[in-house]
Amino acid sequence: MEETISEIQLPDHWAWVELKDLTENPKNDIVDGPFGSNLKSNEFIEVGIPVFKIQNIKENRFVDKNINFVSPTKAEELSRHSFQKGDLIITKLGNPLGLCCKVPEKYPYGIIVADLMRFRPSTRRVVVQYLMYGINSVIVQNQFKAITKGTTRPRVNLTIVRGIKFPFPPLPEQRAIVSKIEQLFSELDNGIANLKLAQEQLKVYRQAVLKKAFEGELTKKWREQQTDLPDAGELLEKISKGREQVIKTSGERQKSTNPLTEDKLAELPSLPEGWGWAKICQVSKVGTGVTPLKKRRDFYEGGTIPWVTSGALNESYVNLASDYVTEVALKETNLKLYPKHTLLVALYGEGKTRGKCSELLIEATTNQAIAAIVQKGTEEKIRPYLKWFFMKNYNEIRMKSSGGVQPNLNLGIIENTSFPLCSLPEQQAIVQEIETRLSVCDKIEQAIKENLEKAEALRQSILKKAFEGKLLNERELAEVRGAEDWEPAEVLLERIKAEKAQNGKKIHRYCKGYCK
Repeated sequence: MEETISEIQLPDHWAWVELKDLTENPKNDIVDGPFGSNLKSNEFIEVGIPVFKIQNIKENRFVDKNINFVSPTKAEELSRHSFQKGDLIITKLGNPLGLCCKVPEKYPYGIIVADLMRFRPSTRRVVVQYLMYGINSVIVQNQFKAITKGTTRPRVNLTIVRGIKFPFPPLPEQRAIVSKIEQLFSELDNGIANLKLAQEQLKVYRQAVLKKAFEGELTKKWREQQTDLPDAGELLEKISKGREQVIKTSGERQKSTNPLTEDKLAELPSLPEGWGWAKICQVSKVGTGVTPLKKRRDFYEGGTIPWVTSGALNESYVNLASDYVTEVALKETNLKLYPKHTLLVALYGEGKTRGKCSELLIEATTNQAIAAIVQKGTEEKIRPYLKWFFMKNYNEIRMKSSGGVQPNLNLGIIENTSFPLCSLPEQQAIVQEIETRLSVCDKIEQAIKENLEKAEALRQSILKKAFEGKLLNERELAEVRGAEDWEPAEVLLERIKAEKAQNGKKIHRYCKGYCK
């Protein structure tokens, strides 16, 4: 349950302020970006005054990528929406919004876009880093959430932001809190870096296991202990005879398959004795599907037949349909209903989808972006081994794509993909070795993931303690109270307020004298 401001008990020498109290001039110091029509993408140039976008702003850090620029003339025109070194930039759109970071030293001046706010703190009132960490803490973030609750496209206005409540300690304590946060964050970041390094090492280990598996290295000792193992040629012969029998009994037409040529075999790596190279089409039947016309409502309305698209192949198994089609669609289009355990390979799709291999756990049809690898009889026994092969060869298969902006695979590429074939007993031994080793990886990976989540939770816990006045210990508090500029927050605010009023009177007297 989220804590409200009224439930937070600050130390006696702290005070609640509004964000506008931490500026010299709230209306000039907390501003947002220009209307979209005042800054168009066609005004961006290669070199000039930098423009910060929402993608550049993250929690406590600036992402220095894809920076756009405008001319000095355009920047002058948008000067009200400018930033300078030492300012804070806050997101005013998105989920979550209110993310804050400091302008990097390398950018002394620039412009923000409409989805951002620029905050220019008064450094005689607040330490900039303290303010940045505070805005990213749950104390302020919960206020942003409350402001935007119930909206479909979260966005805030400046008046509300200026009125956000903020925990305010004496300046020396702000400095000490920032120092303690950065020390703890540094230790946390080192731990996170080590966890992420372990994640990368696991990826390398996984690939090494799969590489050795299909080179025969994982089962080398196992082979030495076996006698009378059948070879790959015998297995292919058995599959071929099984296909011939199917043709005789069912009359089902089979696409002719040609084995690898001598020239092609000479290009492939050598394999252990008894192994051989084969093509996917020699051990399976490869098909695809289609997308029935969307304007044919009778193809979809009331449909009960699962239809799968390539986006579903990002998981190891497919047990949910992307959509459903009707019996009419199945009869009138080139859709095929594929059986359970059919292997599916994405021929194309967004991002990393192309080349992904998954296994059907339901009967389903597919669209044309998927190659369906169907195996019957003896072929079925090869399926677990073949699935791991596709997972191991994901990158290699992707590289076989052809085309321009969005390269695609095709059925021919999948059918003619060569793979190392060994006897069924050895395939089973290989699959067992892979699954035993990688299951250990899965457990380690899960533990790393949980620890990374704990680390992020700890980061917020540190900030929460910091901005409730509970981060510094008694010794550290005693040290800050001994600082020359230590004074209770209320006293600091009153003094600055009095100075501001006095300066206002001087200006008023000057203006009166000048105007006479």
